[in-house]
Amino acid sequence: MQKEDSQELQNTLHVSPESNNIAINFVQKEFNATDDNNLDLKENSKENGKSEGPIDKQEKEACGQDCSNSSEKALDRNELFNTIAIQQKYIESNMQKVKDLEEKCSILDILKMDLEQKLESAIKHKDHAIKEKDNMVVRYAVGEKAVIKERQQREQLEKKLKESHKEFELIQHKLQTMISEKNRICQMLDNKCYEFKTIQSELEKTKQDLNNCESKLKWTQTSLKIENEAHKECQAKVDNLNVKVQEYNSQIENAKKSADDFVKNFTTSQENKAYVLDQQVKEQQATLILLRHEKTDKEQQIKKLESQLDHLQTKYKNLIEENNELSLKVQHLERERLEQEEKLRELRGFQDQQRQDAADLQAKNVQFEQLKLQLKQEQDQFTALSEQMTFLKQRNQELESDMESCRLREKELLLFTQQLTDKNVRLQSEFTTIETKAQQLVCETTMLKRQLKEQETKMKLFSSTLEDEKSKYILENSNLKTELEETTVKLNNALKEVSHHEGEKLVLQRKCDLSLKEVTKELHQCMKKLQQCESSDSSTHTSNSSSSLNVNSNSQSDVVDQVSESKGVIDKETLINHIVKLQRISAKKSEKIDFLEEHINTLVTELQKKTKLLQGYILREQTGSLNLNSKESNNKTQLAKLNDMIASIYSGRRHDEHLSVELLLDINNKLQAVLEDVLLNNITLKVNIRISILQFGKYSPVIWQK
Repeated sequence: MQKEDSQELQNTLHVSPESNNIAINFVQKEFNATDDNNLDLKENSKENGKSEGPIDKQEKEACGQDCSNSSEKALDRNELFNTIAIQQKYIESNMQKVKDLEEKCSILDILKMDLEQKLESAIKHKDHAIKEKDNMVVRYAVGEKAVIKERQQREQLEKKLKESHKEFELIQHKLQTMISEKNRICQMLDNKCYEFKTIQSELEKTKQDLNNCESKLKWTQTSLKIENEAHKECQAKVDNLNVKVQEYNSQIENAKKSADDFVKNFTTSQENKAYVLDQQVKEQQATLILLRHEKTDKEQQIKKLESQLDHLQTKYKNLIEENNELSLKVQHLERERLEQEEKLRELRGFQDQQRQDAADLQAKNVQFEQLKLQLKQEQDQFTALSEQMTFLKQRNQELESDMESCRLREKELLLFTQQLTDKNVRLQSEFTTIETKAQQLVCETTMLKRQLKEQETKMKLFSSTLEDEKSKYILENSNLKTELEETTVKLNNALKEVSHHEGEKLVLQRKCDLSLKEVTKELHQCMKKLQQCESSDSSTHTSNSSSSLNVNSNSQSDVVDQVSESKGVIDKETLINHIVKLQRISAKKSEKIDFLEEHINTLVTELQKKTKLLQGYILREQTGSLNLNSKESNNKTQLAKLNDMIASIYSGRRHDEHLSVELLLDINNKLQAVLEDVLLNNITLKVNIRISILQFGKYSPVIWQK
């Protein structure tokens, strides 16, 4: 708008000096005309004086010559009076002309003052326009500086994006390494658990062996009394075994401490996990190798012990007599067994602690998985930000193209204004004779030019808004078409379900009718049986008085009748319950069918409303305006590839599992409201455009005529 005002001021400045020259010429001509009129009046007065002089002389001569002719004198007097009256009228008319000329002079003075004031205002406008021009230049420079800053910021953001991509790849690599190390550690823990289970099974086997030994000792108490020396050797071996068990316990405690240290190191070292885990893996591999060597040594020792046990069994067979002496030592062994049981309890507590440690490790594993989920969420956010960056880049390119087009339009408008000023100069040079009218026309043309420029700017704005809204309407129409297709598919599915439910209803009604018929038949049969039973009861009462032998037979028949009656009662109750259940089921299904029918009717009404709106919009739009461009089709395919709600809307398939019928109905209602608002805006814009076109049509012929 400021540029347009500056251009208008320049146009007025182009016109103002020429109009001033025209006004000065007009004033000079008016003054010349007044001077000419004054000279004419003076000449007329002189001629009148000259004419009056000879007339008086002639009258005197006529009076002197023709005093006798009175009639001729009277005629001459009348003629003289007539001429005097005519000259007086001529003088009055000249006086009126003089007054008119004086009024014109005053009017011209007023016009001169107005023109001087206009000159001063034009000079002020010129200064103001120059200042605005300088301000516009400064603003343009500031705008270009801001654009350069935005470009630099964009480049910095792109660099940051690249750096974030690199960091993301490094994090992914670290994650993969951590996952592999986690798997290795889990395998190591599983191996340790397996070894612990094997050791536990070996301990149980040793317990069983001890129990067997105790049983054998009971059988060999008599023989143990004789062989104290052999028992001493056995005691020494048992001491050795205890020492070995203690060694095993110490090894288990060392393994526990190493596991605790490993867990502490795993929890504390979060920054250099990879390096620490490598060292721990190496240490654990070394410990595994040592444990394997120890396992082999233990197996060899176990084999030696088995051979020694065989030898001892042979000795026990020979040393049955020494059992009595070794009974006291057996008590000592029982005490030692109790101590070993306590040690086993301690080992079980240690096992429970290890289980707790395993549970803690599992909790840490869960935290690790949560971190993975957070990383995935951050990845999704990163992808969304990258998409936003691409969208902003596209918008920036579009804005740059719009700026270039605006600059071209500004150049065209400047050329147009220059042409208009040239034409105005020519017209002013040609129509110098009609200067007042020309000034009025110039004023009117300047006003109309301003209005034209304003209307042109409005037209451009309206055209840009129309193009944007057309694109929006095309997208919205495509969305509405997809929604219509989805709703039609839903309607078809609902109609199919309704038809299916109606078929089921008919089948159930037929089943109910058949069941009712069967129930009625069974009821008739039961009634017949009841009548037969009543008749049999009356016959039994009459036969009771005849003989005592028939009593037993009648009692048996009564029992049978009672059983049949009870069966009939049970059948009735079951049938009634079955009928009630069937009626409830049929009522529920009828309610479901009514609900589905109402829902289908509502959907049909909504579809009819939407079809009416779309038909009205399509009839108003021109042919080809609703055709999608290649870019829009590509955008639609790209959106359909995503696994979101938008993809399900565009592709007509269900990509998101969280989508429900209620959510889709809410989305449909919101989109319908948006469509109605957009249609109303479109109608109002069309009306405004038509009004502006009519106004432009009214003003354009006036301009061309002028």
